[in-house]
Amino acid sequence: MTGQAARPLVLRLVAWAEAFTRLAAWFALALLFAAILVTVLDVMTRRTIGWSVPGLVDITQLLVMAFIFFAIPFGFMRDANVSVDFLTDKLPPRGLAAVKGTCAFLGFLFMIAITWYSWERAAQQYENGDASQTIGIPFVWVPLLAGCALSSGAAILQTARHLWSAFTGRTDGAGSLL
Repeated sequence: MTGQAARPLVLRLVAWAEAFTRLAAWFALALLFAAILVTVLDVMTRRTIGWSVPGLVDITQLLVMAFIFFAIPFGFMRDANVSVDFLTDKLPPRGLAAVKGTCAFLGFLFMIAITWYSWERAAQQYENGDASQTIGIPFVWVPLLAGCALSSGAAILQTARHLWSAFTGRTDGAGSLL
C-alpha cells in the first residue's frame, strides 16, 4: 500500500489533529482581529462623535481569552512550546524522540489539570450567576474549556507520535525522526 493508507494510525491521527487545530488557530486569529476592530472602533468613535463602545474592556477580554485558548492546541501540534535545545542537542534521534514524548506527556497532564480546575470553577460561576462588571456578560467558559480539551488531545497525540518514533526508530515521512 502507498500513501495515506500505509501510514500508521498514530500518524494519520496526528495529521488530522494538525489540520483541525490549524482551523482552531485561524478561528482564534479571527477573534483577535475582532478584538482589534472593536478597540479601533471605540477609539475612532470616541474621538469623532463622542461615543464609546459600551463594555469595551469586557468584550476585548472575552475575545482575547478565547483567542489564546483556541490558539494553544495548534502550538502543541506544531511542537512550538518553549524548549531548551542545547540540553538535548547531543542526544541520538531516538533519545530525542523519547524526551519529546515525555515532555508532551507532561504537557498533557498539565492541560488535563487545567481543564479539570477550569471545569470546577466554571460550574461554580454558573451556579452563582457571575457576570462581567461593566455590561453583565455572563462568564463564558466554553472557549477556555474547549481550548483546554483540544490542547489535551493535541498533547496526548504528540506523546504517541514521539514515543512511536522513539520505539520504532521510524519517521513520519519527513526524512528524520520526530
